[in-house]
Amino acid sequence: MVGPVSVVFTVEGLPVPQGSKTIAKAGGKAWLRDSNAARLKPWRARVAAAADVGQTFDVPVFVAAVFFLPRPKTVRRLLPSVKPDLDKLFRALGDGMTDGGLLADDSLIVSQWVHKRYESASNPAGVRVLVMEAEVE
Repeated sequence: MVGPVSVVFTVEGLPVPQGSKTIAKAGGKAWLRDSNAARLKPWRARVAAAADVGQTFDVPVFVAAVFFLPRPKTVRRLLPSVKPDLDKLFRALGDGMTDGGLLADDSLIVSQWVHKRYESASNPAGVRVLVMEAEVE
């Protein structure tokens, strides 16, 4: 019996959250853009490159992701319960996986398991990701 198809990948570097939108205006036209586009665009490109593994999911998927973040020098918390928001980190990840062709659309994500942790020598800053076909019971 063959199990569900799955893909595992890692993106190293400082994870960047999908920012809030701002309105840009020029030449009498207005459009929405990400408020942190200068940092977000390279991060999503890194995610897209890592997610481009020659597999495209066009079925419902489960995504597990652990974001590893630098520990601020003044923070004594055991877990990174500070910004960036976990949901915004995951939004950038979903969009990056779609940009890279791993997901036909990030609306295919029907279940997620997502954590933030501090980086360590064995887990540098970045994200570790598992994408797997969702099984229906």
